[in-house]
Amino acid sequence: MRRSLLALVACALVLSACGGDDSGTNGGGGKAGKLTTIKVGVIPIADVAPLYLGMQQGFFKAERLNVEPKIAGGGAAIAASVLSGEDDFGFSNVVSIATAQAKGLPLKIVSQGVSGHKTEAEAFDTLLVPKDSDIKRAQDLAGKTVAVNALSNIGPLSINYAIEQARGDYRSVKYVEVPFPDMVGALDAGRVDAAWVVEPFASQGKAAGMRSIFAPFEAVSPNLTIAAYFTTEQKIQEDGDVVDRFVRAMQKSLKYAQDNPDAVRKVVLTYTKIPKPAAEKMTLPNWNPAYNDASIEKTIELAQRYGFVPKPVALNDLIRR
Repeated sequence: MRRSLLALVACALVLSACGGDDSGTNGGGGKAGKLTTIKVGVIPIADVAPLYLGMQQGFFKAERLNVEPKIAGGGAAIAASVLSGEDDFGFSNVVSIATAQAKGLPLKIVSQGVSGHKTEAEAFDTLLVPKDSDIKRAQDLAGKTVAVNALSNIGPLSINYAIEQARGDYRSVKYVEVPFPDMVGALDAGRVDAAWVVEPFASQGKAAGMRSIFAPFEAVSPNLTIAAYFTTEQKIQEDGDVVDRFVRAMQKSLKYAQDNPDAVRKVVLTYTKIPKPAAEKMTLPNWNPAYNDASIEKTIELAQRYGFVPKPVALNDLIRR
């Protein structure tokens, strides 16, 4: 059973101190000519393709970094691993990181991760329903059961906002947690009325005959900053050189992914179970290396409105510039 973000990170805080082992090739700034091994918590979705491409293209090795991706089910588990020092960096959506900050947990964004697109026609996320479903519009979700990968998070937030904008009753929606790889199966089996997915699972669902209702990310804001790479404040203070090197490699990786869609489609096959035909057709995310500050502020405002974040979070506290 999944635990809440607060419970997970509270448990993590009593484990080992944040940061890696300074011995050998792990942790610290590393010796000249030697690689510093860093562990990065990720979710098996298209969003993190730049990390894998950066590894393939040698961007991290050029910064004397050896990356070990660690697959997790969601941002809460990743946050716990980063706080405990088990992972050096993590990938999670803005809501998760802002929630941790608001609760006094020392997490900070260090690099852009992934963004939405300008219009719904370009979207890589979608809300799927069965082909014969009576759900046609956002407001039709009132009273329905919707699968999301995490509660009180970017999925429910963006869906709530779309429903609210359509003058529907978002408070009556029942959200249930389902891992992204299991979304299409849960919808096909009738365990949920709708499922919020991102690529490559959006293309997988559409290929199975499911119907797209709307794109939640684009409903919130054009070019929405959705997720980012983060670490602990302690890691930034004590291992700032490694953080700087990670950020430089990520910036190159994000740009490479944005400029090389064919490479993205190939690398996604290496860390997800998406079939090759679906990968070839999927809509890719936006990997603009720059943050969309206005959209982050709007996300935090909505997170407060829906009760996900207990108090305001300032951008300067959330992001290491």
